[in-house]
Amino acid sequence: MTDAPTPESPSIWDDFIDIWTSPTALFARRADGKWGHAMIFFVVLGAILFFGTRGATAPIFEAEMARGMAASSQQLTPEQLEAGRSVARVMTPIMVVIGGPILLLLLALGVWLATKLMGGAISFAQGLTIACFAEFPRLVEAVSTAVQAMLMEESALTGRYSVSLGVGRFFDPDTAHAALLALVGRIDIFTLWITVLVTIGIKVVGKRSTDQAVMAGAIVWLLGALPTVVPALFQG
Repeated sequence: MTDAPTPESPSIWDDFIDIWTSPTALFARRADGKWGHAMIFFVVLGAILFFGTRGATAPIFEAEMARGMAASSQQLTPEQLEAGRSVARVMTPIMVVIGGPILLLLLALGVWLATKLMGGAISFAQGLTIACFAEFPRLVEAVSTAVQAMLMEESALTGRYSVSLGVGRFFDPDTAHAALLALVGRIDIFTLWITVLVTIGIKVVGKRSTDQAVMAGAIVWLLGALPTVVPALFQG
């Protein structure tokens, strides 16, 4: 009598498919907290997309740099401003490379905390697994940003919200209050998509009810606003 064949274990490539098609199955399978391959894929592909589209998106970064320097340093001479821009151009690629892992670690901390607040118990590794996979829509956002930047007039690229697929697109960054813009800017397709994936991850991995998971996802969304909203409040 021939034994029935043993089903093959899902590969890491199945993970990269399921995050788009069946996130519940993915998080159930990766509840063990194995996040390494997801982080490597996200960071490496994110860096490739950044450097590959840098020419198209440069006006967006230039506009953000100019606005930030004007808001914080009104007394700088043109020479000092240009020196600051040169430093920013050098530092931006470095921050993109190291910023990816930092972003995932901070999101993982938020997921861990929000799950705890809802009565769940997950490890930091499990929170990091949820964070790594949930951030994958940012890769799609990078492509969307680059395509829009190539199609739009350079004068229309007034900042990152000018290519947002959300509420922030309808605000003038030069006249809107910075804190308000930072908050409503998070009401966009990609941030909400990530929040939904985080919610699914907390429900599955943290074994929370749907209501508890939704509340935890909302907490993560609010925590994600703090790094931009709080400095903007002090900026005035």
